[in-house]
Amino acid sequence: MVKLPPLSLYIHIPWCVQKCPYCDFNSHALKGEVPHDDYVQHLLNDLDNDVAYAQGREVKTIFIGGGTPSLLSGPAMQTLLDGVRARL
Repeated sequence: MVKLPPLSLYIHIPWCVQKCPYCDFNSHALKGEVPHDDYVQHLLNDLDNDVAYAQGREVKTIFIGGGTPSLLSGPAMQTLLDGVRARL
């Protein structure tokens, strides 16, 4: 049996306090509140759509970038990571 290579997972949090002029990432200055719960649910729904491609493969790294990932609340980050773990 062929062993599939490990995966690295990138999770994008697109908001910043302000957009830095040198930044090329798909990120946006925050206007109002971060939609923590809705955004995390959408991320997990996206993962549900693609999780079959990861079956049998180890996830070696998870990179959370953006934007400013720390703008996501602690409880929302916990829900996100718990959801990733449950699916992978």
